[in-house]
Amino acid sequence: MDSVVRSGRPSCYSFSMPRQHHRTTERLRWIDAQIRAGGYPSTRTIADRFEITRKTAQRDIDFMRDRMGAPIEYSHERRGFFYSEAFSGLPAVVVTEGELVAILMAERLAREYAGTPLADEIHQAMAKVASALTEAVSIDFSILPASWSVESLPTIEVEKATFRDLTRAIHEQRVVEMVYYTATRGETTTRRVEPLHLRNYQGDWYLVAYDFARSEVRVFLVGRVRDLQVTETPCEARAEVDVAKFLDSSFQMFVGSDPVDVVLEFDEHQARWIRERRLPHESATMEELDGGRLRLSMRVLSIEAVRRYVLQYGSRVTVVAPETLRAEIRREAEAVLKQLE
Repeated sequence: MDSVVRSGRPSCYSFSMPRQHHRTTERLRWIDAQIRAGGYPSTRTIADRFEITRKTAQRDIDFMRDRMGAPIEYSHERRGFFYSEAFSGLPAVVVTEGELVAILMAERLAREYAGTPLADEIHQAMAKVASALTEAVSIDFSILPASWSVESLPTIEVEKATFRDLTRAIHEQRVVEMVYYTATRGETTTRRVEPLHLRNYQGDWYLVAYDFARSEVRVFLVGRVRDLQVTETPCEARAEVDVAKFLDSSFQMFVGSDPVDVVLEFDEHQARWIRERRLPHESATMEELDGGRLRLSMRVLSIEAVRRYVLQYGSRVTVVAPETLRAEIRREAEAVLKQLE
């Protein structure tokens, strides 16, 4: 794909551990520090320090000894806990078995769904997490494949070096030269572009970049980049490009120059599934119609992707507008019918 672009803001996602988990970790760190400093903390001092019960404080001590391997013993003389032998310290990360399973699931999902360029980095990140965990957490890995699985979408493989160089070029704001295959025209051309943003959509990686030859921003499928060189030329045009509008107005990574109002109506049967799913576009709205039918309205910058979207629903969807899209769907239906004669 090679289309004119006038939109995009990357979505940012974050996660945090439950507050209770942070409090437990804080207590364990404090107990460890107190013992190392010769403070001989007791369940009473721990309870008073964190406003918890002595029973909870004792559970923390038991967890450190039984699950984390800390050589904790109680001194009746000093009325507090101490390490009976040298201890390397608490792991950098303390997680439960359930949290570790969640990490493993996320790793497999990312590896299967997001393509190959980040595979090594994902494995390295997981290795670092694993090295920071206590060995007391054990999991029966044999049950995981039987419990869940991930099937990735058919995607175009991306060379690791290409992905790495594009990431570096974006970070360092360097112009790149690349040999690119445009599938719609079946042509291979040399492009000089300013890389702006990498976007993973349904498993495939796309590059949003300013194309010097065409004096406009375009989107390129990274898997179709045949060769790429990062130059020493600094980027200049990127400051004038509002990448934030790209992801908001593009429809399935297809964009154009002029907005088009699209209205689709789904029959009662297909409407059940459309209601369940996230709206296909940032501007999309739904309106309930008589007989359980559903109207979907949106403003997009290209109807090419909308045409593909409509075709997958066959006779279950009717194009109300625009007329150009109705005509394209009609021609496609006539061509299919002719092949079946």
